[in-house]
Amino acid sequence: MKILRFFVSLLIIVSCQGMHAQKKKGGKTAAKKKTEQVQPSAEDLLYENMLESTQRVFFIDSIVVDQNDFIRHIPLPKECGMLKTLNSEQETGYAFINEFGNKMYYSVEDTLGNSTLFTRDKLGEKWSNPIALSGISDNCSNYPFMMADGMTFYFAHKGENTLGGYDIFVTRYDGETGEFLRPNNIGLPFNSKANDYMYVVDELDSLGWLVTDRHQPEGKVCIYTFVPSKNRENFDLEVISNQDVRQYADIQSIEATWPSVEERETAIRRLEMMKNRRSPSLEKASFSFVINDRIIYSRFDDFHSSTARSLFEDLLQNKKRSENDAKQLEALRKRFHQADETGRQQLRQTILVAEQELEQLNLSIKSLEKRIRNEELSSLTK
Repeated sequence: MKILRFFVSLLIIVSCQGMHAQKKKGGKTAAKKKTEQVQPSAEDLLYENMLESTQRVFFIDSIVVDQNDFIRHIPLPKECGMLKTLNSEQETGYAFINEFGNKMYYSVEDTLGNSTLFTRDKLGEKWSNPIALSGISDNCSNYPFMMADGMTFYFAHKGENTLGGYDIFVTRYDGETGEFLRPNNIGLPFNSKANDYMYVVDELDSLGWLVTDRHQPEGKVCIYTFVPSKNRENFDLEVISNQDVRQYADIQSIEATWPSVEERETAIRRLEMMKNRRSPSLEKASFSFVINDRIIYSRFDDFHSSTARSLFEDLLQNKKRSENDAKQLEALRKRFHQADETGRQQLRQTILVAEQELEQLNLSIKSLEKRIRNEELSSLTK
């Protein structure tokens, strides 16, 4: 009997020790789970690294517009070039054309929505074949802008070395090699964890525009107007708190960036003077274009659709070309009637080709007019 009690007691002791070991092991696992921390993403690490070199920027104003229509809300003077939207069967994207109208940088979207940057030169009345930009021709680059110097190039890129979505990058064109240098992220506050689409500068009036969808609902973007700096000035982290730097970097308040109310008012007056100076340009040009039986446009500002407006600019150019071609054709016909038989034989084929080209051009003009009306009416009914 004593032996039986001994074995029962021994079994109880062994069982208790096993339960204690399991509880102790379970306690270590629970404690280990509590101490686990979420590792920061590459974008978070890049943001923290950039935070130390946040640039001091003077933002003077901002407006919120539709994301697919922001191009026409950037009041870039023609002396600095032209921004436009491409929307043809062959090419869909965004373009910048220099002030002389003979150099174009533009993006082309594929069926997946990815964009690649190209350039073209205008030779006479025709554009050359597209050439992919060497060094930045991948399928995640968009929204190009070339400075007046013809070398400093800004564009939006998403992918490597970005904070999330599109970031603004800058590069320079090397005339000796014919290639662009390695692009650099321009940092905070121009970039963010949202999409930062476009960076545009008017050096003549010392004004710039940043397009971003930070702090905005889906489908909207904010266009910030700022005063560009000749020399980059970063915040002194020994003077300003980490929290304040983050607010500046995220553009929580444009008023907080003003050096003074007086300087802001001066910059606003400069902006208004620039807009008024544009009056002789296309934006104030008079014309008459019938949208439907009840709507007739007479100014560029009447267009609600940026696509329709861009197409109308193409329409005016095509009509001017048609007028010139018609005059040249009439001159050829006069030469034909005055020439001898040998001269007529030489001119006959030239006139025939000119007639066919003019006919095709006039057909494309009619088709373009129809597209413009459809685009604008579609925009009006949204």
